[in-house]
Amino acid sequence: MHWWLKSFVLVSFIGWVVYYRFLTSQLIRTRTKGSSHISTSLKSNTETYHFLQQSESSYFEFENTLYAHGLCGNLEVAPLSRPCTPPLHIHLRQIEYFTLLQGQLGYQLGDEISSCDVHTCPKPLIIQPGVPHTFWMDDNKEDLTVLIRVEPANRYNGLRRAFFENFGGVIRDESLSIWQIFVLFDNAETYLTTLPLSIMKNITKIGALIGQLLGFKHEYEEYTTD
Repeated sequence: MHWWLKSFVLVSFIGWVVYYRFLTSQLIRTRTKGSSHISTSLKSNTETYHFLQQSESSYFEFENTLYAHGLCGNLEVAPLSRPCTPPLHIHLRQIEYFTLLQGQLGYQLGDEISSCDVHTCPKPLIIQPGVPHTFWMDDNKEDLTVLIRVEPANRYNGLRRAFFENFGGVIRDESLSIWQIFVLFDNAETYLTTLPLSIMKNITKIGALIGQLLGFKHEYEEYTTD
């Protein structure tokens, strides 16, 4: 490759990074820092997170409510295509405990797809590290509310309050991009199951590095409770 072509590629890349960082810095973020309830929609027609007291020892709890008459309760849309259904994913080191408080829960755990109500759901439904999973509202007669407990939890990475504050915030403020997803998921040690784990981890880490270069963060001051 000629020197001028290398210089052109380098200058173009630097220009793209600088321009993208400028755009990222101009994004407007609604301030929800310190709020115990946050919504993933300014119209409050999707879902909310209600953060509960976190144990000083090792766990984190919150209630996740999906609204029956909002976008996430539209049963005409396939469950995995709804905005509140997480893509099938795994967590590397944390266990999740799902306790259904209200509604009809549809979920995939490994290869198993099930549906249950407050009388038939396991109490709790336990999701071990490395097991692919997701969940959705399976009947929109009433809102779906699930108590989610994560163990262990810490202040710096993995699933924690800051992850949901920031993930919910960028969705609410319509600033979610593939680079932002990489940055958030890499810090949360959460990986999609689209490809084998070793490949997905490398893609996520590379994507997170590019995302950080472009100005994306895993914590924003406007969202994150100290």
